Amino acid sequence: MAGKPGLISGVVRDPNGKPIIDARVYFTGGPEPLPDIAALTNSNGEFTLSAPSAGTYSIESNADGFSPKAATVAVASGQRLHLDIRLER
Repeated sequence: MAGKPGLISGVVRDPNGKPIIDARVYFTGGPEPLPDIAALTNSNGEFTLSAPSAGTYSIESNADGFSPKAATVAVASGQRLHLDIRLER
């Protein structure tokens, strides 16, 4: 029986802490094959991704004018995680 999906949310910021609008946040790996799931940050730099099952996920974020940033997170069934991602120029 599959567990409840987890939720990964957070904010993408520039090196000065200012939110980045329209940054792309997406999965690059997970505990099972994933469809091409991506989110664009809103006007506050916020994003939300649904993790379909418990496990370890690789996430990457990028935006025009910034270097991509990768992160790895472990998500338990039904867990809500918050990430603060800082992109460098």
